[in-house]
Formats: sequence, C-alpha cells, structure tokens
Amino acid sequence: MSGGLAPSKSTVYVSNLPFSLTNSDLYRIFSKYGKVVKVTIMKDKDTRKSKGVAFILFLDKESAQNCSRTLNNKQLFGRVIKASIAIDNGRAAEFIRRRNYYDKSKCYECGETGHLSYACPKNMLGEREPPKKKEKKKRKKAIEEEEEEEEEEIEGEPESEEEGEDPALDSLSQAIAFQQAKIEEEQQKLVQAEEEASTSDSRRPRIKKSAYFSDEEELSD
Repeated sequence: MSGGLAPSKSTVYVSNLPFSLTNSDLYRIFSKYGKVVKVTIMKDKDTRKSKGVAFILFLDKESAQNCSRTLNNKQLFGRVIKASIAIDNGRAAEFIRRRNYYDKSKCYECGETGHLSYACPKNMLGEREPPKKKEKKKRKKAIEEEEEEEEEEIEGEPESEEEGEDPALDSLSQAIAFQQAKIEEEQQKLVQAEEEASTSDSRRPRIKKSAYFSDEEELSD
C-alpha cells in the first residue's frame, strides 16, 4: 500500500445517516468501496440510539478516499449524507483498539436475547455473515543443541461479538506497530552514526603550521 498505513487517513466520517441503520447495515453498504475493518456508530450514552454519525475504518486510504468522494452529498434511504476523510484528533490508537463483547446471551444492537447483532431483526439490509473465527496461532520453540523444532499452540482469545469489526483489524494494528518500530530503529542508527563520526573527528591528528617555517607543517600532540 502506498504511503503506509494510517488510520487517520483511511477513516471516513459520515453524517446525516438514517438513525435506523445498524453497524451491520453500514458494514454491508461501505464494503462496496473496499475492505472495511471497523464500523463505529456514535450513539446517545443513555438511550443507545444512533446520532446519525459514524466512522468507517478501511484497510487502506485509497478505499477511504474513493468512498468519501463517491458518497458525499449522495442520497441514502431518503437522506443526503455527508462523507469526508476524518480529521485526526490524536485518538487513532484508541479508535482501532479491538473491543470484545463477552456476553453472548444478548444482541449488542437491540439488547434482546436469542441472536447476535449479525442476525438482528433491526438490520434493515438483513443478516450479515459474521467474520471468520481466528485460527489458533502457532509459534516455534527452539530446542537447545537440536535442529528440531516443535510447534506449540497458543490458546486463542475468547470469542467475542464486535461492533462491525473484522479480523483484518489485528493485521492493521500490527502493521502500524511495525512501521513505528522501523522509524525508531532508523532514528537509533542515525544517532549512532553521528556519535561515531564525532568520535572519529576527535581522534584525528590536528595539523598546525610550524613556528619556524611557514611552508612546513607538523602534527600536534
């Protein structure tokens, strides 16, 4: 991906949305423009009803830009929506953080029992296929003085119902962390190079003019 990964550049801010649209509805609508990683609908703290505003996090900024250009000032279910690239307020890391919902007894959207948000009757666009469960990770454990390697399974995280999230969110977070680590590594190399250059200059013998003959030089102690 060109330009690296940046949540602030790949998140679309959408306003004037129909209040009845759920996370699953928006996921299906915006998936037409690229890989949707997370959908966050702004809701009233007390009533939990939609405010008609949402943030759509895409896996790449090209999809986000295409989406904002295409949907801005377009009509959606009788309302003219506004779409633009979200302004970074310094909370990108908080926004992409994975949120787990361990209570499987009720739906996140309506609070009723018997189904999850993917199959909620309030989804205007019908049921949505839930994200695939993450496979158990495997890690290689080195054995001293042996060439063999054995695989050890790491228990997966508890299953959770998410706000329209997708497993791609994990890879996005890891990529951002990796990119930050690379930047810090380059900065460290630069500092070391400057220190080595400074040490080299201090050890270099200085040449001064002879006090006796102007056209001769001698090394200083």
